[in-house]
Amino acid sequence: MSEKLLEVNHYSAEMKTDGGTLYILQDINFHVNEDECFGIIGESGCGKTMTSMAILRYGERLGLARSGGEILFQGENVESFGRKRLKEYNGKDTLIILQDPMQALDPLFTIEKQLLETVKARGGASKAEAREEIREVLKKLSISEEKLKCYPHELSGGMLQRIVGAMVILHKPKLIIADEPTTALDVSIQLQYLKLLKQIQKEYHTSIIFISHDIKVISMMCDRIAVMYGGRVVEQGTKEQLFSSPVHPYTRALFKSGNMGGIPQDRYETIEGNPPDLHEKSEGCPFADRCKHAREKCHKALPELQEFGDGHEALCWRPRI
Repeated sequence: MSEKLLEVNHYSAEMKTDGGTLYILQDINFHVNEDECFGIIGESGCGKTMTSMAILRYGERLGLARSGGEILFQGENVESFGRKRLKEYNGKDTLIILQDPMQALDPLFTIEKQLLETVKARGGASKAEAREEIREVLKKLSISEEKLKCYPHELSGGMLQRIVGAMVILHKPKLIIADEPTTALDVSIQLQYLKLLKQIQKEYHTSIIFISHDIKVISMMCDRIAVMYGGRVVEQGTKEQLFSSPVHPYTRALFKSGNMGGIPQDRYETIEGNPPDLHEKSEGCPFADRCKHAREKCHKALPELQEFGDGHEALCWRPRI
């Protein structure tokens, strides 16, 4: 049985703004096992990216403040990390592939310089060995060696995304957080890129948190999945559980909108209404105002977590609707 690499326990975080307090994350619970790809899916603004920022403690730079709970990495509370341990945690233990690749690249240095620095920071390779390792990774990602002499601004968005992927692979971290990593890639390169991530996971026993709004990509990549809505995890379970038997009305609606899941349909469907205002803490279910099956209780009281066996659970008063 795999050990838990990362644990997020009853984690809540908020952000102070001129318009008031935003309750970004509310009582988040999930874990990521070793050698596992764990997916987080939901609409824009549901808290997916902020969850990754909290895990890495990048949220502090954005004004995101923990208001409850804890995040453990291999049993260590990340909030207790001093400067040296935090640098190691963010530089060796974990790495993130962002939606905007320019955030991970220095515009003043060539791609080759940055890839060599990546291997140097990881350690364990001579300069000649580092160059050979870089060539192998570039080949896997279909990146021409000519790109090594380029600066970031000279490359397309899709190429930059692949370069950032190469940097993460060369680092060989224990945990990769991939936040919409295929956004800028065309379909053929996207599939190749996803296969490479799975290969890296298998070869290096790396865990992955894969964040996306794309249901088909999540179904291809992930072993277990958490569905987020309004800053909460509303359902989670294995890929098979969620796609064959989704129990939360939001999960079912999300899969219908993406033409996925074990739900018969003749066309794509939209989810009526808007996500909740995070300036307010909802008394009831965060999805109640958009749910076709909501009753009075759904609006007035936060649902209790219901379990359906083998780690499948949902935050809902009226599951399996």
